[in-house]
Amino acid sequence: MKTEQSIAIMKALSDQSRLAIINSLLERSQYVEEIAKRHGLAASTVSFHLRKLEQAGLVSSRKEQYYVVIQANDAIFDTTLREIVSAPTAGRELQDGRMEEYRHKVLETFFRHGTLEKLPTQHKKRLIVLEQFALRFEPEHRYSEQEVTGLIMPLFDDYCTIRRLLVDEGLIRREGATYWRENNDGEQTIQQVVPLQIVKGSGNMPKESRRADIKRLYKQSAPDMGIYQIKNKINGRIYIDSSTNLEGTRNSRLFQLKMGKIVFNHELQKDLNEFGADNFEYSVLDVLEKPEPGDNVERQLAALELHWLEKLQPFGERGYNSAKAFERNMAQLQLQGVVKLG
Repeated sequence: MKTEQSIAIMKALSDQSRLAIINSLLERSQYVEEIAKRHGLAASTVSFHLRKLEQAGLVSSRKEQYYVVIQANDAIFDTTLREIVSAPTAGRELQDGRMEEYRHKVLETFFRHGTLEKLPTQHKKRLIVLEQFALRFEPEHRYSEQEVTGLIMPLFDDYCTIRRLLVDEGLIRREGATYWRENNDGEQTIQQVVPLQIVKGSGNMPKESRRADIKRLYKQSAPDMGIYQIKNKINGRIYIDSSTNLEGTRNSRLFQLKMGKIVFNHELQKDLNEFGADNFEYSVLDVLEKPEPGDNVERQLAALELHWLEKLQPFGERGYNSAKAFERNMAQLQLQGVVKLG
């Protein structure tokens, strides 16, 4: 059952007069005039209520000589309340997409350069971060304390806190000095953003060696960062932006296009309404060279983005970006010496 029909049914049954009319029609089919007389209503009022009920699919009508006969739709009344209120697939996709976008935003905020900078104070965000550590445990595999340390250290130095929180939140189990993650068939599938890497024996490594391992793992597993564009295939207009996770941004932007809801650019939304999602495409223009831990990635990305904005000029009829914002950002980076004049 579609969302619109479920809502129409609930609205139609929210009126006392329509409930009374439905109850009498469930007994037998009746003429409009008969319904009006039976319930003490004007014929015009009954006709109004019947239109609402018919729009919801609760009743149907047929003509017999000079009269219109109204009958209840038995198929609808055989439908359970659970079937009526069940969330349609499109609704679930939209909700899942919003949640996935929120998770990516949280992870991009707290995981920088392939490692966790700090633990979120908000419980909901902290759980999202802890899930990434839990996913490093193979289901049902038993780990020693030293092995657990090796799983956590590449992402966060304070392995004791993470280990305790994972147990406290029920994300992993502990028995003595043994740890494991249960394989629950019914648990929600969670995408692993930080790749699974195990540094054997890292618990006994000197701090310098651990940092070298973190640096190596980051270079191997950090998501591609760079510049992407969304292009309107009908009129050729483009939108250019930077991303610290091109694959994650690709999934997010394509989902937004599919759902027909763009929140980051008004002009792009207008064209999406006119031309539809099938007439837009996402592509990567440039991938930033993997920076070293501690590099100012935001500044490097900003400079790379300005380079492509200057090159392609996606302003006005040519694109959806703001020329004023481009000029302002260019002037700011020129003052900082990141980009040169001319």
